[in-house]
Amino acid sequence: MAISAMRYLLTFEPFVANNRYIRYPLLSQGREMDKLYSSILILFGSIIKFSMGALTAIAYNLGLEGSLANIIGGIIGIVLFTYMGSFIQDYFVRKYPWYFKRRFTASNRFLVRVKQRFGLNGIALITPVILSIPVGVLVALTLTHNKKRIVVSMVFSLLFWGAIIFVPYLVWHINVVDIIRNWFE
Repeated sequence: MAISAMRYLLTFEPFVANNRYIRYPLLSQGREMDKLYSSILILFGSIIKFSMGALTAIAYNLGLEGSLANIIGGIIGIVLFTYMGSFIQDYFVRKYPWYFKRRFTASNRFLVRVKQRFGLNGIALITPVILSIPVGVLVALTLTHNKKRIVVSMVFSLLFWGAIIFVPYLVWHINVVDIIRNWFE
C-alpha cells in the first residue's frame, strides 16, 4: 500500500484498492496547486514575453487558468513598462552609454520600416509575438508620448493575439504548439 501511495504521488495516477478509488484530500489538491503555481509562473513570464507564456500554457495543458494568467501578465507588463519605461531607458542609457550607440542591423531596419509604414499600431501588432513586451513598449514610447494611447493599442493587440492563440486551443482543442512545431521541422 505504501508503494502504491508513493506511485500516486510521483505519477498523479489514481490509487485503486478493491476496485475503488481512494481519494486523499491533500493529494487531490496537488494537481490544483501545481496548476496554480504554473499559472503564477506563466503570469510572471508573460510580463516579459507573451508568446512564450502562451506556448508554455498550451504545452502544459493549463487550460483557461493558464490563458488568463498569460493575458493578465501581458497586460501588467504593458502597463508597467509604459509608465516605468522612460525611467528604465534613461537609467540604462546613462549606465551603459557605449552600448546605445546607433547601429544599423537587420532587426533595427525592420523596426524602422514598421514604424515608418504602420506607426504605433504596427508596433503594437508585432509586439506580443515577435518583439518582447518591454522592447515593443520602448519603441512605442519613441513614437508618441501619449501613454494612454500606447496602453490601449498594446492591450488590443495582446487580446487579438491571445484570441488567435487560445480560442482554437480552448474551444476546438487544437494543439497550437504541435502546429507551430511542425512548421519548423
